Amino acid sequence: MRWLPAWVLIVGLGLTAALGFWSFHRESDQRRTVLEREAREVARALEDKVRGYLDTLPGLRVYGMLQQSPTDAEFLHYVQALSLQDRYPGLNLSFIAELVPEDGLAAFEARARADRSVLPQGHPEFRVHPPGPRSHYMVLRHLYPDDPPSFGYDLYDPGQRYRADVDRALATGRYVATGPLQLARDRNKPLDPALTSIVVRAALYRGGATPPTEAGRRANALGVVGVGFRVQPLVNAVLPPHLARLMRLRVVDEQALAGAVMGLLFDSAPDRQAQAAAPFWSGRITVADRQWTVTAHPHGGAWAGQESTGILVLFGAGLSLALAALTRTLAQANLKTQAQLGDAAQELMKERDQLQLSEARFRMLFEHSFDAVLRTRPDGRVLAANASACALFGADVQTLQSLPRERLVDGTDPRLATLLQERSRSGRVSGALRMRRVDGSLFEAEVSSNIYTDGDGQQATSMIIRDVTERQRLADRLQERQRLEAIGTLAGGVAHDFNNMLAAILGNVGLAQQDIPPDSPAQARLRLVRQAGNRARQLVRQILTFSRQAPREQAVQPLQPLVDEAMALMRSTLPPTVRLQVQPSPVPLWARVDGAQIQQLLMNLCTNAWQALPAETGEVRVALECCSLTAPDARLLGLAAGDHACLHVDDDGHGMDAVVRARIFEPFFTTKPPGRGTGLGLAVVHGVVTEHAGAIRVDSEPGRGTRISVFLPLASAPAAEAGDAQPPATAMPAAADPGGMTSQRCARILYVDDDEVVALTALALLQRAGHTVRVAASGEAALAALGATGGQVDVVVTDFNMPGLSGLGVAEAVRQASPGTRVILVSGLVTDDLRQRARQLGIPEVLPKEELLERLLHAVQQALATPADGRPPAPGG
Repeated sequence: MRWLPAWVLIVGLGLTAALGFWSFHRESDQRRTVLEREAREVARALEDKVRGYLDTLPGLRVYGMLQQSPTDAEFLHYVQALSLQDRYPGLNLSFIAELVPEDGLAAFEARARADRSVLPQGHPEFRVHPPGPRSHYMVLRHLYPDDPPSFGYDLYDPGQRYRADVDRALATGRYVATGPLQLARDRNKPLDPALTSIVVRAALYRGGATPPTEAGRRANALGVVGVGFRVQPLVNAVLPPHLARLMRLRVVDEQALAGAVMGLLFDSAPDRQAQAAAPFWSGRITVADRQWTVTAHPHGGAWAGQESTGILVLFGAGLSLALAALTRTLAQANLKTQAQLGDAAQELMKERDQLQLSEARFRMLFEHSFDAVLRTRPDGRVLAANASACALFGADVQTLQSLPRERLVDGTDPRLATLLQERSRSGRVSGALRMRRVDGSLFEAEVSSNIYTDGDGQQATSMIIRDVTERQRLADRLQERQRLEAIGTLAGGVAHDFNNMLAAILGNVGLAQQDIPPDSPAQARLRLVRQAGNRARQLVRQILTFSRQAPREQAVQPLQPLVDEAMALMRSTLPPTVRLQVQPSPVPLWARVDGAQIQQLLMNLCTNAWQALPAETGEVRVALECCSLTAPDARLLGLAAGDHACLHVDDDGHGMDAVVRARIFEPFFTTKPPGRGTGLGLAVVHGVVTEHAGAIRVDSEPGRGTRISVFLPLASAPAAEAGDAQPPATAMPAAADPGGMTSQRCARILYVDDDEVVALTALALLQRAGHTVRVAASGEAALAALGATGGQVDVVVTDFNMPGLSGLGVAEAVRQASPGTRVILVSGLVTDDLRQRARQLGIPEVLPKEELLERLLHAVQQALATPADGRPPAPGG
């Protein structure tokens, strides 16, 4: 038994030594486990950090798809509004690259040079580089912050390896990341790990959505957007300083290593030249389409501290076996408790990460939305507002939070009460509402709102607001244009039929005047009828001008001489109580116009202006100038932005309210008393301006007068005529005496017209001139009559618009059956298209029916004097 204490001591020492050995390795394993867990947390935090950087791409991508070819100012405003560099310190590049075909390169470079939205001088030196012919270019058009070496750089540079990554982004529609590289701004600097960067690109597609097929994605590609960030500050942000002392952390791009390219992205100890020890932990994280390998290597006393425990246990020979057993029991209980606490901590961390991820996604959607989003209480008090809401209302978040509902919504809008009642009843509502900016201006908006319970248990509402003021204005302009075009089509049809009646009236009046003695009392009455007929003919011409169906005779000519001639005529017709002031253009302005129509336009505007003066007393001002339209103004007028010739006519009259302004261009609409106007003046102005691809703007308010501005596209002056060219004169055909052609040749004439009255009038006119005339009531009857005579007809005069075979059909059949027979075409509506088609059939002239009396006999003599197909005219008979 005496050895029992020794054996107990020996056993105790042995157990103590064994316990010390076991405790040493157990603590080493625990230390390793802790470091592995912390390394894993670093890798997870790094992946979350990178994902947060990539979360900036959706907003940039949506912006690039919606704002195709944005200006420098628009891109800068977007990036600065989101404060990407402030929220993501490592993010040092945001860009948009546009896909440009080879044949569009010159236009693209010109557009970039002309972009003066940020720099007053634009980019006069902008060139796509490196130069060289390529079927397509992927040009870095917008960068933030500025990077001059990259501005205009072609990512399809054959000397670099960027194209494969860009094409993969276009073909797959997914994010594509590069391997480690140095940005263009860093390439001339010494090699430094701190400059190692990564660029992630995403494709832009036409229409906004990513096409489902690769072929569709390539066909609809517009370019790419991307972000760049430096890896070192990114990793240092998630690597605690105490871990940097205990482990050497390395991040490697696997695809870069596989491609025989330097793949090291980060090394926490780059100054250590010795090869790193074997890693005690290795993991992978996903960055876009690439895999990064993160390895943790021990160094700097990673396992230090375990020796003290071993020594203390080894020299604890005095501890009893019971104490060792008790210690072991306590240690096991402690391990179990730590494991339970570790499991609970991991669950809490997992729930926290999910909550943070959900909050980050919501925040991204909230901040990056192009629509204004407000969180409010049901009483209208604002709780939160995104950047779009602040821009829409013209105030920051704090100001919006301090304003009541009445300051943001037009309380007089009757739709407000209905929307509030519907939201209270169903919990959600959408509709149109007039809202108010902080400066007091009103705008039309589409509003969607719903009620929910907030995290604090109180009721809250979300509101999505979209400004539709400009869209409503454009819709109103389109409706007005369509209404006027429909009225113009109707007016043109009425004018065509009216010309047929005028031809019969004027023709028979002329014949009647010849049938009675010159001193007959009926001559005076017939002259009155003829004057009324001529006034009706002028009215028809104005209707055709409004409906844009009158022939066009446009030429490039200076505008100021046209204005001067019209104003000289206008001064002779104005009452003495009306002052006319003309402000000429300081520089010559040339445009492709019909001189007579422009002068008619000015006469109509000035007549309308002086008749609007109270008691016909006041001032009418006419000005010609060159004005430059901005993009918003040009879009509202339906014109291209840039310089235009502007004609202004101002008066000091009564002005017009909105109801009258909406109808002033309608034919036959007038506010003048009976006998003061036909209501066609401004309708003709509208037709002339539309015919010249221009636009009209009316500024008028009751009691403040009226200004009507006409915008016309400018044209370059002809080189030989820029200094002294005059507008071509437009002369009306002189009235001819039907019986005045004494030396005319008699001919055999076939007259074709489905209108019996017009046909009989022409028959009498031609017979009185000594011609032998046959009349046919249709095209088919005319061909039958021609065949019955064996082609013995000198001239065929045919109406164009007839049932069955038209006048052109008759002309073509006559040319084939009797090539020596001349053809004259007559129509109640003469257009440029009809004249061109007639010339193609060898018909030199098309006569308007309303001028039949004055021009028919002369046209017949001209046709007889002109050989057809080389045959001499047939002898008269």
